[in-house]
Amino acid sequence: MTEPEESESELAISVDYVPGARGHAVLAVGPDADGVEAVAVWRLSPTGRAGGAWLVRLDEVAQDDQLVRIMWMLQGRCLVGWDREAPVAILERIAHVLPQELVNMLRGNVLTVSDLLAEITEHRSAYSDAVDRQRAVSKSKLAPLAWPSEVPDHEDVAIRLTAQPRAASPVAGSALALTSAVAMTAQLWQDTEQARYRRKYLRALGEPQPLPPRWLAWLRAAADNSAQATI
Repeated sequence: MTEPEESESELAISVDYVPGARGHAVLAVGPDADGVEAVAVWRLSPTGRAGGAWLVRLDEVAQDDQLVRIMWMLQGRCLVGWDREAPVAILERIAHVLPQELVNMLRGNVLTVSDLLAEITEHRSAYSDAVDRQRAVSKSKLAPLAWPSEVPDHEDVAIRLTAQPRAASPVAGSALALTSAVAMTAQLWQDTEQARYRRKYLRALGEPQPLPPRWLAWLRAAADNSAQATI
């Protein structure tokens, strides 16, 4: 006899509101629709939903304070990229027009997609091990945990980021591709938690969480540091 799983409809996880976390920011540099080099700034929720998107030509950043106003809206958020170097390099290109306090804050809170995916892989492995331990003592036949989607490897995500979606300009496409990767990663985690929580014997590991522990801790630390800086 195979142990039944709980209905997916009964296990809805809050997909966007995450107490104590403001979210992420994506930076990209490249040609705009006219072929002029520009910086794209995307503001994302904790689970990767876009909540603001701007393009500013690099040759105009020193002429007014538009970019400064935009970048202040990223306060308390984590920059995110495939590696740490890319968003930091873009930040350095525009640092001369930004308050040093803001530059330091953003530079100190950088996440990488590869690290986020690695944390999800760790938890899936731990949950599968817990199923194996339960199988050893259970009288019921326990099926392996089934994931709706597998965690992609480094190469798969790199392909996703280079295969830019349709956009009004190349730089917007770059920002959208990375935004898609963040949202995809958050969805992988939500799928992971739903699969776990359907197993009653895995519920002792805790209530479903919107993000993995380290990821959530990074976002909350960024928000907390920002709040302390304004006191």
